[in-house]
Order: sequence, then structure tokens, then C-alpha cells
Amino acid sequence: MAAGDRPGARAASAAAALHRRAIVIDGHSDILIPVTEGKMSLGDRVEVPDLDWEPPPGLANNPLVRFGMGAHTVWFGPMGQYDLPRWQEGGITAQLCAIYLDDDWLRDPVRRGFEMVWNLHDQIDRHDALVLATTAGDIRRAKEEGRVALVLAFEGCEALGTDPRFLDLYYRLGLRSASLTHTRRNIFADGCWAADRRGGLTALGKEAVRRMDDLGIVIDLVHIGEVGFSEILELTTRPVILSHTTPTMFPDTAPEAGDLLDGKLPRPRLELPRDRWMLEALAANGGVLGLIHVAHRDLDSVVRDIETALDVMGPDHIGLGSDHYGREMAPAGLEDISKVPRLTEELAARGHSDEVIVKFLGENYLRVFEEVWGG
Repeated sequence: MAAGDRPGARAASAAAALHRRAIVIDGHSDILIPVTEGKMSLGDRVEVPDLDWEPPPGLANNPLVRFGMGAHTVWFGPMGQYDLPRWQEGGITAQLCAIYLDDDWLRDPVRRGFEMVWNLHDQIDRHDALVLATTAGDIRRAKEEGRVALVLAFEGCEALGTDPRFLDLYYRLGLRSASLTHTRRNIFADGCWAADRRGGLTALGKEAVRRMDDLGIVIDLVHIGEVGFSEILELTTRPVILSHTTPTMFPDTAPEAGDLLDGKLPRPRLELPRDRWMLEALAANGGVLGLIHVAHRDLDSVVRDIETALDVMGPDHIGLGSDHYGREMAPAGLEDISKVPRLTEELAARGHSDEVIVKFLGENYLRVFEEVWGG
């Protein structure tokens, strides 16, 4: 039997063909941070040095390095994990690109937010293979044309400053998905690591939720505290997403697993069975859970998380939520966004149907986007 006729080779070929046909949507990337810092262009394939790289003077004083994050990750972040060549290699149709402001930028958040938006538009203008997606039809057309659609998103609404009316301006510039918080407390709500973890939405937070519904901005439940999670689901009239998290991995009980940053860094987690109600509530809303890649050990660990979410929520409510951020926390076999076809191959090898796989790869997100944004 020739090598290409072996059952395993035929199965891998069928999985590759399925991946090429599918609309593939990834729910989260922080790649706008290094772009805005002037460290890279999305059109270039970025190669970062090995972990033994010598950091620039003064980086050891960075708060994140002192906190325990590696200097390599602090400096390069998601560089070398997302760019146009890698999106093309990974068969990615659409990538949600987040505006996230670290603490240093809270002194001038609106300016930084608009600067990041400007950079997104500038990159799209520079590269014909990139397109801004503001409707579900834009994503479908990107697939037909062999282009990569970028979706502007908020990871925390700090870029609004103190005025939810600025949602209208960002919407006109392409904003189509937003979470109220990152992990900290802000004027809209308590994030998931806020001091007492008990607060929900403020009056401004509720105003922002209602305005996002009115405009057609998908609400992202990522990083919100538990009270706010429930309050948003009560307020919204639309399906939502939870763009990047995991239902099983944290804390990881595998013998070879270690705590992330020696336990200093809380993880973007849901835990079973404690948080099963959150997954079930998200499914009841018609929403989608994006399964995260960062900080998993390997491809198999990511796939087991996908299967757990599938068991709890069903095939209509799971999607990609990679959130790659640095080589130090990249899973073996899934080091960057170009490796997503390996997920398709592994899911197919484990007996999941084509229908389930294409829903996971992008059709579930597309259903939510079509309902909230329009066709």
C-alpha cells in the first residue's frame, strides 16, 4: 500500500480539505499592542529570538517582569504568533483584534484607544490581503476572496474613558465586540480579579450594555466578575460570546503541570464543576465560548478542553479563542495561529463529525455575528 493510500494519510488529507473549506474565526488576539508600539507590521512574517535572548537594559524594572512574567514575553508578547503569513498558513478567515490598555495607559485611555484603532486601519490600508469586517457578509466575502478579515474588539471598555457615548464613535470605526472589563475593576463593572469579587455592573456599565445592544456590538463576557456575568445575561437581548477561556485546565491537576508564573498570575478560568452554571447560561443565551490556547501544555490539552466544553454546552456553542501571548506559554504543537489546522486534524481523528468541527472553527461565531451585526 502506498503511503498516500494508508487510512491515516487519507484521514489527514480529508481533515486538511475540510479546514480549507471552513470559515475559521479566532476570538482573541492582542497583536494590536506590538503593532501600536511600532515593533512590527502585520504583513511581515515576524521571527522572534529564542528564550535565551538578552533583554534591553532597564526591562528588568518593568512591573510585569518583577511580577514574574518572563522578559521575553513582556517585550515580544504575541509577536511571532500572529501576522498575515501565519493567518494565511492557518487558514484563518477572521481574527478578532483587541484593544487592551495596560495600567500605564489609564492616564490617557481615549487617546490610546483611538491610536490602536488608527493602527488597525493603517495596517489594513497597507496590505491588500487584509480587510475590516463589520458584518457577517464581510467575513464570508473574505473567505471567497482569500483574504483575512480583522474584527475590532475591546478587551475592557477603558478606551471609552468615562463616556459610554464614545461607543458610537468606535462603532463607526469598526468596533463590533467588547467586554466591559479586563481583570481589574473599572467604572463599568468589576473584573474577575477585582478585590472583593462581588460587585456587578455600575449604572454606566448597564448603559454601555444597552448601547452595545442597540448599536449591534457583540458583548464579550470575558474577564467579568460572576455578578456582572449574570447581570449582563439578564440585560442583553442578544447572543454573547466569551472569547477566550477554558472550562477545565485551571488549576491543572496533571503531575507535570506547574502553576502559571509560580502561582502569581490568576488564570482566565472557568472551573468544573463549580462554574458549570456559567457555561450552561452562556449556551442558553445562544452564545459561544472561545477555547483558549495560551498556557496549555500541548495540543492534546487544548483538544480535551474543547471536548469538555462540547459535552457541557453542545456543538452550537464552542469556538476558537487562542490568545497566544509569548513563547513561554505556548502549547507544544500549537505554538502560533498557523498551527490551527492541527486542531482540525486531531478533532477529526478523535471521531468528531465534519458538522461539529466546522461549527467550532467558525460557523458558531458567524451565527452570533450575523444575528447581532447583520448580514
